[in-house]
Amino acid sequence: MTTELNPPSTDLSLRVEARRVRESACREATQRGELGQFFTPAAIARVLAGMFDVPPPGALRVLDPGAGVGSLTAALVDRARDEGWPVTLDLTAVEVDGGLMRALEATLIECEDLPLARSATLHSADFITWGCEQLRGGLFAAEPELFDLVILNPPYRKLNTDSADRRRLSSIGIEVTNLYAAFVALAARMLAPGGQLVAITPRSFCNGPYFKAFRKELLASTALRRIHVFDSRDEAFRDTAVLQENVIFHLVKEVEQGSVVIESSSGGGSGLTHQRVVPFERVVHPGDANTIIHLVPDEAHADVAGRMGALPCELPTLGVAVSTGRVVDFRVREHLRMEAGPGMVPLLYPTHMRAGRVRWPVPGGKKANALADAHETQKLLLPAGNYVLVKRFSSKEERRRIVASVLEKGDLPGARVAVEHHVNVFHNLNAGLPLEVAWGIAAYLNSTIVDLFFRQFNGHTQVNATDLRSLRYPSVDQLVELGTAAREAEHDQNTIDLLVERFVPSLTDA
Repeated sequence: MTTELNPPSTDLSLRVEARRVRESACREATQRGELGQFFTPAAIARVLAGMFDVPPPGALRVLDPGAGVGSLTAALVDRARDEGWPVTLDLTAVEVDGGLMRALEATLIECEDLPLARSATLHSADFITWGCEQLRGGLFAAEPELFDLVILNPPYRKLNTDSADRRRLSSIGIEVTNLYAAFVALAARMLAPGGQLVAITPRSFCNGPYFKAFRKELLASTALRRIHVFDSRDEAFRDTAVLQENVIFHLVKEVEQGSVVIESSSGGGSGLTHQRVVPFERVVHPGDANTIIHLVPDEAHADVAGRMGALPCELPTLGVAVSTGRVVDFRVREHLRMEAGPGMVPLLYPTHMRAGRVRWPVPGGKKANALADAHETQKLLLPAGNYVLVKRFSSKEERRRIVASVLEKGDLPGARVAVEHHVNVFHNLNAGLPLEVAWGIAAYLNSTIVDLFFRQFNGHTQVNATDLRSLRYPSVDQLVELGTAAREAEHDQNTIDLLVERFVPSLTDA
């Protein structure tokens, strides 16, 4: 289904957009980075406001955490007015940046001047502190105020384990690693039963161990109704040079989970949007302990997901495991060596992975080539063998999200090898794999169809061992045949895809 995105701006949203552009221009990139600020363009704000279901008649409490200049509140008020919602709105905005108070206050006054906005309250506060205080309460404290509609573009910044924000969040049972997840988790807890939340965030929460607790809490307390995927990485926040892949999602508090509407658009907030309705089981697979969220925007991608899901094996069935490399270089800095020599073990970084194989050493580079064979490093070493190595972080210029190479037993000198933490290693009980199986796994991982499937749940450049474990794999016989051919073939994308098509025909046969 294809529909048109939201209509042009009204005078209110045009004035607020002018404030956003002005305030954004006044702020250095470093200042925005410290606060995790990325102001919402008017076109994107209208997409967020358009995600809400029309509420039943009544007085609605609206919350905008990290409100900036009030773009999201204004877009929501605009929509409610234009569509004649039978409601009144009590608006609450929370913003920590004192430099934005005049602009935000001006936006709220303009909203309050409209007939359906009954009141507008501005809290000059850090939302984490304010929200935790609201929810924590006390023996004689009043019940926390709950909201009917929450709309937010939360700040994006990592939360250190020992930070005050992490301690505040932990005190009310929220365990998250990023500020945007903290905002969403707090806001979801502040929803009234049946209340709706719409947020734009990076896609990174959809998978990976760092957001597992966040995903579980969110999906346990709310129903996922709608999710909007942007086809382009850099369109949504083009004027602030944000390269994160973003999604907009719509949640409803304490209602039964039903089907999910998945939308996709070019990313700029205008033009056509494509919609499809899918069962929730295709978004979060039943029995998935990691609660990975799969985003399948069209039938072609759904076909890819179906073919991948029909493969016969998981890694344990193959006798294969995957782990991150053991060497965290800053912890063993005194044992790193730029050049190999006696009493040293070859050390592999992503820079040693080129064109499907390991190229070692790399002389004159910035990374070490060896690790001292010392008592302190023994637990970090693997026996020489055949391994599949996968970069944990692919560059934005990489054609594929997963970049795999094979380390053969005879590629390096000595009886042991060390692998740095930015590399995932496929192994068998911490030893090498059969040679043909290793090449088969690498060819399979480097194929276009695996890349297409992986992007359905991985919206960033990090490839976690957990993600690689979640994939299904061809049979041992198929991997052996594929690997035997791949080892002798040219390492280019077309050749890899043709080999996968030949030896794993279920992935590509019509």
